[in-house]
Amino acid sequence: MISFESDYITGAHPDILNKLAETNLESLPGYGADKYCESAKLKIAAACCRNVDVELLTGGTQTNAIVIAALLKDYEGVIAAQT
Repeated sequence: MISFESDYITGAHPDILNKLAETNLESLPGYGADKYCESAKLKIAAACCRNVDVELLTGGTQTNAIVIAALLKDYEGVIAAQT
């Protein structure tokens, strides 16, 4: 069964924690304007094999709301089971 529980309820992979520790003392601009976000955008665009704009969002709820608003017609909706 596929579980779509929050990714905030479990610990991070050790590689992620190591990278966070390595970069912890870097002073960077806000989310979306830093070199790591820019690198991620380029990698995502390259993986899509297209000339696309990549926009990063800060959370699942915001992402879901934007995708639903963009893809569904006024008379369409989303049904989600509470599990």
